[in-house]
Amino acid sequence: MTTDPAVPESTRKHYARLGLCKDEFAKYGHFSPQLYVREGRRMKGMYVVSQKDILVDQEKEDPIVVSSFPIDSHDCQRIALRDGGVINEGTIFPVRMKGKRHGYPYHIPYRAILPMPSECSNLLVPVALSCTHVAISSIRVEPTWMILGQSAGIAAAMAADKDAAVQELAYPELRERLVGQKQVLEIPEGIFSQDSIDVSKFAGIVLDDEMAKLSGIWKHSTNFSPHLGRGYVHDDKIADGGSQATFRFTASESGKYEVRMAYSAHPTRATNVPVSVTSGSSETKFTVDQTQTLPTGKLFRRVGVADLTDSAETVITVTNSGTDGFVILDALQLVPLASEK
Repeated sequence: MTTDPAVPESTRKHYARLGLCKDEFAKYGHFSPQLYVREGRRMKGMYVVSQKDILVDQEKEDPIVVSSFPIDSHDCQRIALRDGGVINEGTIFPVRMKGKRHGYPYHIPYRAILPMPSECSNLLVPVALSCTHVAISSIRVEPTWMILGQSAGIAAAMAADKDAAVQELAYPELRERLVGQKQVLEIPEGIFSQDSIDVSKFAGIVLDDEMAKLSGIWKHSTNFSPHLGRGYVHDDKIADGGSQATFRFTASESGKYEVRMAYSAHPTRATNVPVSVTSGSSETKFTVDQTQTLPTGKLFRRVGVADLTDSAETVITVTNSGTDGFVILDALQLVPLASEK
């Protein structure tokens, strides 16, 4: 604020007059002796923990930690606009459990603190562990690191006693030792159902957003509820046609199906979401208005009818090509027209 030439001179002079904070770091001339480092270099190990592991695929076969601090990434930079406004880049707002300050619980696997066997056999990395930029914004807190350190210490002692590489330590033996020291390794049952609806409760073919192959920009969210499964995704109102969700399946029976869509209606949603259904030689296209409210008491709204065949794969795509608002993808339901369920 006082030295950057990109800041107007009048502003620099104003803040320079204030000087440094007089009641902080007096021993060092009122200037901090060290940087606040929120994120540093990390190992790329046997498993890389990512955003998907925290929000979608939370359970692992070799957990050593159950963490629940939400993803929380601060701005990376602020860009000044010619009209006087600013754009902050890099912020990821926390995804918290409804009514709670913490996020949804997830496992951190033993593999995430293990280097590749070809690189090192006697190293465990509980702090600079193998994870992405987004994942470290959740993992980086003291309680999680304390549990990681405890687990790593136990694993190191066991490997040393056996004169074995850390990668060769049998997880069932490690788990037994961790549980014996009152380590919590189980995610509580029903924790993900508090704000969500089980997709298996609906008739016909139900396709949750987790079943789609996503390309382009899609962001996971649980802000609007109820929702099916563990949340929904949206395109962040990009409207560039680059965000596409593709479902692939084969119908068990040929015929006409009513196509229904689950989404959270809101004035900020797109009124023209493109949806296409291709099954064999048949192709049907719909345009969905997601500002339109769902029928009372229902989680899906009918958006059209499509012909499905049991002799070929059916492909459904949802895109944000030319859309005029947020595109929401929670789930799709296809019900045979003969069914009254």
